[in-house]
Amino acid sequence: MTSSSKISLEELNRKLADPSLSEQELQKYFTVDDEKSGPFNPVLEINRELVTVPATPEGRARSAALLNSANFISRLRRQAAFHNRIGSGDYKGPVIVSEGDSWFQYPFRLMDVIDQLMKHYAIFSLDAAGDTLSNMLRQAEYMDAIENTGASIFLFSGGGNDVVAGGNLAAHLFDFDPALPPEGHLRPSFETMLDDAIGMYGKLVRQVAKAFPKVQILCHGYDYTIPAKGNWLGKPMESRGIKDPDFQRAIARVMIDRFNERLSLLQSSSARLNYINCRNTVNTTEWFDELHPTDNGYAKVAQKFAALIEQFAAKARDVEHKASKARAARSKAPSAATAAVETPARLAAAGSRATDGPSGMSLHIGLNMVSAAHYAGWEGPLRACEFDASDMQEIANSLGYETTSLLTKEATRQNVIREIKKAARDLKQGDIFLISYSGHGGQLPDFNNDEDDSTDETWCLYDGQLVDDELYGLWSEFRAGVRVLVVSDSCHSGTVVRAGVPNGHALANGHAVAAGIPRAMPIDVATRTFRQNRDFYARLGASMALGEGRNLTREITSPISCSVRLISGCQDNQVSLDGIGNGAFTAALISTWNHGRFNRDYAAFHRAIMMKLPPDQTPNHWQVGPRNPIYDAQTPFAI
Repeated sequence: MTSSSKISLEELNRKLADPSLSEQELQKYFTVDDEKSGPFNPVLEINRELVTVPATPEGRARSAALLNSANFISRLRRQAAFHNRIGSGDYKGPVIVSEGDSWFQYPFRLMDVIDQLMKHYAIFSLDAAGDTLSNMLRQAEYMDAIENTGASIFLFSGGGNDVVAGGNLAAHLFDFDPALPPEGHLRPSFETMLDDAIGMYGKLVRQVAKAFPKVQILCHGYDYTIPAKGNWLGKPMESRGIKDPDFQRAIARVMIDRFNERLSLLQSSSARLNYINCRNTVNTTEWFDELHPTDNGYAKVAQKFAALIEQFAAKARDVEHKASKARAARSKAPSAATAAVETPARLAAAGSRATDGPSGMSLHIGLNMVSAAHYAGWEGPLRACEFDASDMQEIANSLGYETTSLLTKEATRQNVIREIKKAARDLKQGDIFLISYSGHGGQLPDFNNDEDDSTDETWCLYDGQLVDDELYGLWSEFRAGVRVLVVSDSCHSGTVVRAGVPNGHALANGHAVAAGIPRAMPIDVATRTFRQNRDFYARLGASMALGEGRNLTREITSPISCSVRLISGCQDNQVSLDGIGNGAFTAALISTWNHGRFNRDYAAFHRAIMMKLPPDQTPNHWQVGPRNPIYDAQTPFAI
């Protein structure tokens, strides 16, 4: 090619600034530097066969500046096209905001998903190649963009960097072992990495769904990538001795499946989240590299998005365009001023229920006394259990749960079991059931030989004890995919009276905590209660299947389909203390919750509560049933 047929850097800049030229027409002026590129972060080079780059320091500097601005230039071109389409007055389709990685913006070199969709729709693009989930969530530019454009649809693409371990896949692989299947070559750390990613994904989706009740969210899982001796899949696998191309592809399929499975699960517990399964969409010949389809491959993915957009556009009203040109031109660089600010409305929305989202039902049980007729003359007076139930119900009400409370004389075995069964009947996949209990904990002899300590733990309801085995049986009635959260401010075993009860005041994390009455049925009362009602408890124990004590055996013989999480007031060998306004555990929980300002996950919530209690009352965090990474990553009590 002669130099006369080349264009100069200045001419290339003018072409880039010309909105009448499509990115497809500009493709030929760029190539990709595979060695400098990161996963989902392509680094472009100027095609020197078509562009003259002066061999001078100034020429190299101008070339580098142009390439460093590729994301920004592409964004400006897209946003100018958005304003022109809206400003024409002829566009009657849906207003759309997009935020994503290189599947949504592969600048100039490929016609990515958004390039394909922008042929037909007005899309305000915030996309940037190389953008990560954590960066998108931290900056939250999509919140302002949706508000200012009045968008009815939000397109999102993220997590690709996490699927390929951010370029460090070899660290998450075992060395090749012919005896292991493909999935056996992925270390547990790979699952942890995906869990962290889906946790951020869930926070972003929940943030949008709650702030914008009429916005539909469309996201996608990636298609089956093909290792091709590249830096992100092929070479890391080869470094672990995994060299067979078919075996490499099988491992890659497992990786993509695991991410898609999490997105499908997230859809079931999110409001207006529409997950698009892109697997088996792109043909094996339609991959540009290990991670990105060709133009034809992207066109097929875009068709799946377009089908959903058309479905929602048929229901959407025309929306007045309100985007400011100043905001449209804002760079992708993070701003400390904007990244850290949350408006009160958005902060309040962080845990509340979103329109059209999953449902939440809650039951709040509080007993300040029990029936002396059943408990051998003992009424077990407590002060704060009804207050606990009321305060937990207030939290649930603020988040949009359908709530029920059973206080003291209403908290009978029949009533509690009836309400749990009602929730099991009504709730579906993705819904949540919150049950809080404040009262005495007790113990009974282990009739069905399922407990390592030969005793069953109980809740002391008004007219009789509810055994842990019974609760496990009730959980088995819930559908697959339902989340169950149990908050129990009680002692779970009568043997806890052997633990020392603090006198006066104990210090918890520097704060004084008043000692109170332990919420445990005294051992002598437990003995008398059992002997007085021996036949009732004997029949009850004999009728129950294998119980909780030997968890592994129980999970094998009596599996449950829902995911149950328990946060309790203490360990089995400790006491939960009563108080004046609340029990010690409930008071610490409410303080940590802080009117919904607590925004981390359940594990962090448990640790924060523990730091507010004395060392001899350590709250427990325990789970049973199928593991649910979406549930693990959610903020406490989130529907």
